[in-house]
Amino acid sequence: MQVNACGSMFCAFFTGEPVHNLADAMKSDRARFAKFFHGMLENGVYLAPSQFEAGFISTAHTAADLEKTISSAAKVLRTL
Repeated sequence: MQVNACGSMFCAFFTGEPVHNLADAMKSDRARFAKFFHGMLENGVYLAPSQFEAGFISTAHTAADLEKTISSAAKVLRTL
């Protein structure tokens, strides 16, 4: 998984190569991203439904929110 970020925005791509542009993003495994998205949703973590959309972290997110997201991601990634 490659994670691109700018400030509080982030986006994850299932690829072994850096993602610098749309052509790079199109090479990523979108089916795997969909499985990750649905797995996170089942664990109560709502992410952008497309890897071509940005996620955002804000001051509204508590330390507990971030911990839940991290632990859910670890759990879901082990199933992929």
